[in-house]
Amino acid sequence: MMGSLKTTSKLPPPLPLHLVEAKIVVALEQHAYLLNDGRMAHQALSCLVRPEVGDHVLTATCQNDSSYILHVLHRSEPKQVRLGVPGASEMRIEQARITLDATENIALQSLTDVEVSAATGVLSLNGRNLFTTVHESLVQSVGHFVGKAEHYLLEVRQLLRMHAQQAIVTAEQDVKVDGERISMG
Repeated sequence: MMGSLKTTSKLPPPLPLHLVEAKIVVALEQHAYLLNDGRMAHQALSCLVRPEVGDHVLTATCQNDSSYILHVLHRSEPKQVRLGVPGASEMRIEQARITLDATENIALQSLTDVEVSAATGVLSLNGRNLFTTVHESLVQSVGHFVGKAEHYLLEVRQLLRMHAQQAIVTAEQDVKVDGERISMG
């Protein structure tokens, strides 16, 4: 026969919580919103979808009369949805595997730095076309570099320098070296 647990302290009474559906009429500063019933409510930390004017939301009014938007229930035209945590300076998603799927476009944008790394794995870029624009420096450091191309065109405005312990240039037909002055050896 199992013994019964005796508790010496009683649980506190539940906090009074009032849930109300409302509509956002004005977006204020710092994740605060004016609701159609005259209340001002803040976006709750767990409400990741950033509310917008016109949204129907679920709000909670707490014991101290503070109101929070807990959930966005409906948006008439949900063409774009923003995720954001009020007051947080960083958002991290941690999981063993994460997949982002888009049928049209994925854009990564930052005013400062973007870092993509696969510390112990493979980083693969696949696409029909790859465009790279660098305004200052492009630095590549690799152990082995293997490239294959149908055509390879390289245009350098000032200096092109290639240096190697050993260099081999082969062609099945012609090799052309053209310049005002050619120095060999």
